[in-house]
Amino acid sequence: MSLVMVFVATGSFAQQASQTGQKVIDLMVGTWQISKVFDGKKELKSDADSTIQTMEFTREAKYISRTNQQKVDSGLFRVNENHKILYLESAGDADAPPVEWAITIKDNILTLAGRGTPHAARFKYQYIRKGGTKSRK
Repeated sequence: MSLVMVFVATGSFAQQASQTGQKVIDLMVGTWQISKVFDGKKELKSDADSTIQTMEFTREAKYISRTNQQKVDSGLFRVNENHKILYLESAGDADAPPVEWAITIKDNILTLAGRGTPHAARFKYQYIRKGGTKSRK
């Protein structure tokens, strides 16, 4: 009986992998609207003047962050697909190391969790895909 369960579970996993086999870098292309910001487990109120409201990722591996339609940062991005880490390299500060984020995308929700320092690790940002209703997992 347990052997049958292993085969069923393995078959189910293989089917899921083929259906969701897209790379994270391909899934992130588009514009994302901020939805929630967390400091630890506490959800913070959004301040329209200081919160990056949208993130746009292009097929050319460029990103643009905007607040109130004003560009506040841009540069290049790359993704470590195996470890699900996003690296943002700001064009405005070429000497700074890339900013690291743990990244997940599920059901049109992009979640970025800070990495690299204890302060950064406290924060998590959730974005919703703008202008598209494609279900992406």
